[in-house]
Amino acid sequence: MSATMIPCVVLDTETTGFPNNGSGFCGRVIEVGAVVVTEDCRIVSPVSFLVRQPRAHLSSYQAKRAMGVHGISVAEVLEGGHPPEQAGPRFRTWLDRVQERFGARHIRAYNQAFDFWFLEQDPWSVFESAAWEPGEDVQQTCRAAMGGKGRGPKLSAAVTFAQEQGHGLAWSSVAHRALEDARMAAELAICLSG
Repeated sequence: MSATMIPCVVLDTETTGFPNNGSGFCGRVIEVGAVVVTEDCRIVSPVSFLVRQPRAHLSSYQAKRAMGVHGISVAEVLEGGHPPEQAGPRFRTWLDRVQERFGARHIRAYNQAFDFWFLEQDPWSVFESAAWEPGEDVQQTCRAAMGGKGRGPKLSAAVTFAQEQGHGLAWSSVAHRALEDARMAAELAICLSG
C-alpha cells in the first residue's frame, strides 16, 4: 500500500442494483461496511449497518436480482435498517471519529467507481468535506499485482491470487456482505501493494 495512502478507510456497500443507467431504475444502498487500516497496517474500528429502503423498491425485479447476490432479505432491511436520512449522518460521524483517532484522510474501496457513486449522493455525501479524499482503487492495486491484464478482477479472483502468492487471506462465512468485503479489500490492499 502506498505510504501516502495509510492510514485510510476501506469501505464497501451492498445495494439493490447499479447506479442509474438510463433504464429508469437506480439501485440504492442497503448496507455499508468499513474498516480502518492503521499506519502500521492493522485493520481496526469496523462499522456496519443496514439502510432501510421502501418496500416497493426492495420488491422490484432489479432489487430482487441484486439481493440474491448478497443474500440480504427484504425483511432484514425493513426491520433492521436505519432510515437513509439517519444512515448518512451516522456514517459521516464514524468517519469523523476515525479521522480524529487514526489520522485517516483517504477512503478506498474495491471497485471505487461503483461504491463512490452511491456515497457521493445525498444523504451520504462522504466527499463533501475537504477532509476526505478518494484513495487508490483497491481493484486497480490488485489488477496491477496480477499483471494488469483485462478488466477487474472480481474480488474473489483477487483473493484467490493473493492466497496463491502465500498470503493467508480467508473469507468468513459472510462473504458478499459489506463489512466482510471491506475487510477483505483492506487485507488485499495491504498484502498486494508491495
